[in-house]
Amino acid sequence: MSGTWDFEHRPRRLRQAAIVLAALTVIVHVVWAIILVRGDTGVTLGTGDQLAFVVVGFIFAGVFLLPLRIRVRVGEAGVELSGPVRTRLWGWDDVVGVTFPRSSQWPRLELPAYEHMGILAIQATDGQLAVEAMGGMREAIRRHKPSAAEPETVADR
Repeated sequence: MSGTWDFEHRPRRLRQAAIVLAALTVIVHVVWAIILVRGDTGVTLGTGDQLAFVVVGFIFAGVFLLPLRIRVRVGEAGVELSGPVRTRLWGWDDVVGVTFPRSSQWPRLELPAYEHMGILAIQATDGQLAVEAMGGMREAIRRHKPSAAEPETVADR
């Protein structure tokens, strides 16, 4: 893989939501751990149980933070899409183009044989930031494969 990238982008609102959700999850689990030993429910909960509640909260928070890995990078090697779990690089021979259908929440990396892959890093909910990211990505793609940067030629393939 190439160490230099002409373009890199991560979603803004998704990242903010993931961080807030993870923080709230930890806070709720810590509060539960404190409250549950104070009540008289007939069940005896000890320090180990409290610690388990907090640890479970951190595990859930870690899962909620997986969207922080989402990004798109464009460079000499091709287009790299990182999802919550997996990162994949498509070389320029495999890239047909990039489109952003009107009804979609994110653009698509168009591949041969009419296949496509969603570019989760650029999301319509980011508004103007998404528009600027699409422009920057098209410019980076234009440097390496000009035919793939024009949505009209991709749609007519």
